[in-house]
Amino acid sequence: MSGQLEHGFLVTGSHDEVNRQDFVTTLRLHILQSVGGGLRDVYDRRVVPKFEKAHGRKPEHHREVRDAMAADPYSAAYSAMNRTCQELMWASVQDAVEAAQPTLNQRVADAKATHGSLALDPDLSLPAHQRVADFHSMPGNYHSEWTDGDVSQGAVFDRGLYLYQAGFGGPLNDGTGRTEAEAIKRRWPNFKPKKILDLGCTLGNNTLPYADVFPEAEVHAVDVAAPCLRYGHARAEALGVPVHFHQMNAEAMAFEDESFDLIVSCILFHETAPSAVPKIVKECQRLLKPGGLMLHLETPRSFELEPYEAYCLNWDSYNNDEPFQEAWTATDMRKVCKDAGFAEDKYEYVVVPDLVCVSEEDFDAAATGTVNASTGAIHWGETINWHLYGAWK
Repeated sequence: MSGQLEHGFLVTGSHDEVNRQDFVTTLRLHILQSVGGGLRDVYDRRVVPKFEKAHGRKPEHHREVRDAMAADPYSAAYSAMNRTCQELMWASVQDAVEAAQPTLNQRVADAKATHGSLALDPDLSLPAHQRVADFHSMPGNYHSEWTDGDVSQGAVFDRGLYLYQAGFGGPLNDGTGRTEAEAIKRRWPNFKPKKILDLGCTLGNNTLPYADVFPEAEVHAVDVAAPCLRYGHARAEALGVPVHFHQMNAEAMAFEDESFDLIVSCILFHETAPSAVPKIVKECQRLLKPGGLMLHLETPRSFELEPYEAYCLNWDSYNNDEPFQEAWTATDMRKVCKDAGFAEDKYEYVVVPDLVCVSEEDFDAAATGTVNASTGAIHWGETINWHLYGAWK
């Protein structure tokens, strides 16, 4: 696991806490790869024959696979170990952040803005769908504040995300954002956005690559979580990257019509209620300038996969506090875009491998459409392929 880049506000913890984090991360990878790697064999050799004996056919839907796998002791043990290990991972980070909290909050409050800006809205009402769960089991979710001006959840997510990805997101946790930004640049080399908006930015780790890939652009980012925005703004300033952070609900933003050339998000929709997704896409249509592009990086849809792969895709929805994952994987984004006012012939759907996982040549081939990337589910230990959904205005 490569080292996470220090930026002045990163909390890793004491020597013992860092070693605890490394141990839990290594254990989790072992569970995902070595134990989880046996699930397909269990499914083929035990679960399917048992299901066929009971029903006279193979499973035809991922929920049938879910129920059948949950009844198998190997699969149940894997799910329990995976969930427990993730809880241990968050706890190892929380202890370090809690110890650093008073001085960290003050240092963030004292930090001077010389590059970007931060605009918080204390009257903003948190969407109900963001209060239903602690997404991916992170205690307190993104928005909880334990003191005035708190940044704890941003600090927990910064370190926790790095451990969750076992460093595969890169030293700055920006692998997916950089993948999306580079895919846009390479697929449409003549597209030169001057004003960019990132939705659901959390701490801006996947926002910052846009300032690098499109250096002439003015970059804005929105989220509802004040602790993440405070921390993310201080982090961006420490890294010398100009980003303008706003506390807004992406379903109804305060920007004027036709304000942006490019609107993006990075793994936002699977943590958003299905009723909110069309509203967000409608807002994108309103905020885009004519000739502008909307593009959202996400996981595949379950209807594109065979039942076992769809079960793997939706495992987090059943076991890891991702209540909207299953609904997202059933979403028809072409229809959502059409209903929001985008022309059918302006719809875009691109599949690209994560830039961290493959060579520049392989990434460029997929991004430019020379080679079509696999549309399969995401598995740890393999090349991760991201799906980009969007439209031109």
